[in-house]
Amino acid sequence: MYNGNCHCGAYRFEVDVDGDGLKKAVGDSSTPVAKLGALWLAVADDVFRVDKDDGKLVSYKTPSLEYQFCSECGSCVRGAFVDGPLKGSNAINIRALRSVNPFEIEQREKVESNVYPTKGKCICGAVQVELLSPLQDMAVKEDNCSICARNAWIGVYPSKAQVALSGTDNVQDYRFGRRFMGHPFCKTCGVHVYMNVYGPPQQVIDRLPEEKKEMIRKNLDMAPVNVRVLDGIQLDGLTVARTDEGTDGYEKSVLGLE
Repeated sequence: MYNGNCHCGAYRFEVDVDGDGLKKAVGDSSTPVAKLGALWLAVADDVFRVDKDDGKLVSYKTPSLEYQFCSECGSCVRGAFVDGPLKGSNAINIRALRSVNPFEIEQREKVESNVYPTKGKCICGAVQVELLSPLQDMAVKEDNCSICARNAWIGVYPSKAQVALSGTDNVQDYRFGRRFMGHPFCKTCGVHVYMNVYGPPQQVIDRLPEEKKEMIRKNLDMAPVNVRVLDGIQLDGLTVARTDEGTDGYEKSVLGLE
């Protein structure tokens, strides 16, 4: 049995499945739903139980899938297939499961590619982004911390001058912990297009030595972008540096679990 939840914990569930069963989870690389980055596992109703539901889930329907995400934190947790091989099946996004490392499920083999798109958007198209510098010149990074794992975040970190955003009035920002970072998502379809960098409070910065102030100034000029949302992106064609740092401290600090 595995326990799962959206990042903020407003929606929590448990599912009866073993480790081998998780290997049956499938992603989607060929439709707009790929921008969500979910790893779907079809589950029967009798193995799925809701432990907590604060009424935060909202739904979005595509031609192949109707899914639900938390309107507070943006985590996609469950869905129902309305077309395709899994039509009629209910599913969970295993990225929402605790004690599951998505790196062990989502394996990508590097292939040669010269496709480097610069424009992208969320699934519904309300939030759009354009990289103003070549993608191939940027370092692409991915980690499995509690928020990035749930958001399926694969990021590049250009300066603000290298990124153009539109539709930012259609996002809900989510912050937790020290609140140095914001994790906005489209209020309509739940896709995470970019991050906001806030950094520490100014009164804290003022007490730091000059070299640390300079580092913070550079960080504050970053405009992180999720490359999954770039139109036509081929993730297998990118060199992605993965950091396997895990989720230590998340369950206690955010969920209040011991």
